[in-house]
Amino acid sequence: MFKWFKKKKEKRDSEILKTDTKEPSSIWYEVGDKDNPFNKKVLDVSDYTRNTMAFTKSKAIALKFNELRNSIGKELIDFDTSEFDQVSTNLEYPHNGKQLEGIAFKADSMDCKWDIYAYNDYLFFSRSWDGILIYKAKFSISENSLVISEIRFDNMFTGTEAENDVHFLINSHAMNQAFPHMIPKELTSESEIEQWSFVKFGNRAYYATYDSVVDARYTAQWLSEN
Repeated sequence: MFKWFKKKKEKRDSEILKTDTKEPSSIWYEVGDKDNPFNKKVLDVSDYTRNTMAFTKSKAIALKFNELRNSIGKELIDFDTSEFDQVSTNLEYPHNGKQLEGIAFKADSMDCKWDIYAYNDYLFFSRSWDGILIYKAKFSISENSLVISEIRFDNMFTGTEAENDVHFLINSHAMNQAFPHMIPKELTSESEIEQWSFVKFGNRAYYATYDSVVDARYTAQWLSEN
């Protein structure tokens, strides 16, 4: 995961971050704290991610991003995943039983870093700036749920990272919920975590945690009070 961030930093010349907040007030919350909705210790980075904008110096990248806003993702169906790794999962989500096809989520600005599409019983997770496929998740649908049983992923990641990222992306992007994302333990300062969270997940990154988020959930106490 940290390897990915180092690779992104090598390309930073093309990306500019502008933050409206001079000193973002990211706060750590322990499990059980009044302002922590989750069963994980989290860093609330939303003051940074919701007040930061991403730009690019590259005309080619800007043109590609704009071009991709008109895509419905069908080009990803035949994307070569022969070099991808694979992990088995059992991620389950509430669903109305309807079949999925087409756009599941579309970035509406360069501050949002992912697009999600559904075709042929797979969810395709691609980067919004360049359209590169990162995750391909096999799903099945029942009367009231959607289950992901397998994730194919770019081998710059691990299976654990793939499972956690896909779970976060479905909750935060496709289902439009505030949800924690997993960060690498190499990140130790709040400023590092803020920037890493925005570069990878954009303005949908609200809560960061060192823990796996596969079993993350809203606490009963928070649900009863909100």
